[in-house]
Amino acid sequence: MHLLPGLNDRLSLRAAGGILIACLITSLPMSASAQGGPAGVVVETIETRSFTETAPVLGEFVAPTSSVVASRIPGLIVEVSVQVGDRVNEGDPLVRLDTELLGIELGAAEAARNEASAGLTVAEADLALAQQAFERIERLKTSPAFSQGQFNDLGQQLQRAQGQIAQAQARIKSADVSIARSRYNLANAEITAPFSGTILERQAQPGEYITTGSAVATLLDGAHLEIVADVPAAYVAGLAQGRQVNVRLAGGSEYQAQVRAVLPRETVSTRTRPVRLIAPFAATDAADGGAPFAEGQSVTVLVPVSEEKSVLTVPKDALVQARGGWIVYIAEEGKAQPRPVQIGAAVADRFEVLSGLQEGQQVVVRGNERLRPGQDIMTGPPGGAPGGGAPGGAAPDATKAPDGAAPKAAQSEAGDTSSNEKSGG
Repeated sequence: MHLLPGLNDRLSLRAAGGILIACLITSLPMSASAQGGPAGVVVETIETRSFTETAPVLGEFVAPTSSVVASRIPGLIVEVSVQVGDRVNEGDPLVRLDTELLGIELGAAEAARNEASAGLTVAEADLALAQQAFERIERLKTSPAFSQGQFNDLGQQLQRAQGQIAQAQARIKSADVSIARSRYNLANAEITAPFSGTILERQAQPGEYITTGSAVATLLDGAHLEIVADVPAAYVAGLAQGRQVNVRLAGGSEYQAQVRAVLPRETVSTRTRPVRLIAPFAATDAADGGAPFAEGQSVTVLVPVSEEKSVLTVPKDALVQARGGWIVYIAEEGKAQPRPVQIGAAVADRFEVLSGLQEGQQVVVRGNERLRPGQDIMTGPPGGAPGGGAPGGAAPDATKAPDGAAPKAAQSEAGDTSSNEKSGG
């Protein structure tokens, strides 16, 4: 009776140990299966692409239209509607001048015009009377009542009346000019933006008296940016008007700009010529980092220095560095087979293949760091994550090509130039 509690404890321990061993045995085949499965990889195709070797030339953004807005009339500033940095549209008011005196001058000009018009009416009436009197005395030339002296006097009166008509008409024209000037002054008392842009500087202040031609604001048109770069004269021949050229921003983003003009002026000291390109964006667009583009901002122009050619290319991520140089893993019949490869110039995110590969072959671009020759692989779509089991070992001294840098074997081939590429179809 007293031994039963100890016996029960031993039985409980044995049962627990049996359960633990069963769990371990059950888990072992699963782990072995996972280690022995094919390696999940992502592959891409070896293909021919067209590219042009380029040389980087430093340039900058410029605004073709930038002006100091000036006043067309003198006057006292009563309001300035803009601040430095404001965006304005064509026709928006910038500065308003006092118009009280201008209104008075317009009223005086209109009154003078009315007076001149009335004077013309009087002159026309006097001319009609003088014409009648002269015609009457002229009909009496053959009559004994004809007086030569009276005839001469009436002739002079007719000429005087005709002169008064001309004077009245001239006064009307003068009054019309005064009215037009006054209206011009009133219309230009509000100085507006001649084009859409950004206020870079505000020269006018309220209460200030300005004269004709005084600057009130500096306006920059950032909607139509251009790029100017001093290109070596030896490369200018490849920059025909209208050609699309790649440009690179400081953050690494690349765009295409169109060659507008190659200026016929060469700098003797540098043997370069200024080239103007039309930028594919406005200053208000966001550049790298989210800030808008700005006049004077640096940009690299990738100037073509060779004719376009087609080359066999391999993705950069397929390259693995081994003891003897660069290798890639070919996907053949579900297995990874290493191939030594010689590479040349960089072609965007790929490299030129000099030897070792053929067009259409599938190369591993993800999951190739730990592959072994002949290892089973399971391929996935480009851009997907490699899956399947983990490889059991690693190739000795295997190193992937670093992101953003050309392999050392290729850097000596490329020199100081880069290349632009496109699919070869």
